[in-house]
Amino acid sequence: MRPLGLLRLLCLLCLTAAGCSDGPDSYGDDPADLQLPPRGTADFLAWVEEGHYLAWSCEAEAHPPRPRSGHGRNRICSNDALAAAATGEGPYPVGAAAVKEVLDDAGGIRLYAVYRKVEAGDGGDSWYWFEGSRDRVVANGEGDGTCTGCHASAPRDFVFTVVPAS
Repeated sequence: MRPLGLLRLLCLLCLTAAGCSDGPDSYGDDPADLQLPPRGTADFLAWVEEGHYLAWSCEAEAHPPRPRSGHGRNRICSNDALAAAATGEGPYPVGAAAVKEVLDDAGGIRLYAVYRKVEAGDGGDSWYWFEGSRDRVVANGEGDGTCTGCHASAPRDFVFTVVPAS
């Protein structure tokens, strides 16, 4: 098997096997902050379903998954902190975040994925990761191995895609 095919397979296996990563419902973050998605299943899903991230820099339309992605057809939005750091080097700033809408075959949102920088430095543990829906949570926590296993091969600080400010 080619290395790229093996990486995809490993990412999909991680996503499939990680159903137990549901984590806490709330970390006590302020859900009124429109630039910072709150951590925790209940808090994040309520925040994202209110559409706060739609005011961020978003891709114009959904697209097939990028190479090496374990996600399906999707669209990504970057908050101001992530978009402003798009052309920099080194670790992203604390507060940088992105939301990914993962779509079903009919074009509806099947689940959300988020990454949010929670502490200075590099490494997957400096990020909060969530992937899931009201029906199933795949990842929810700092350094969640379901996400960091694939994102470790990102070109910069565990981030593959940044949507620059428009």
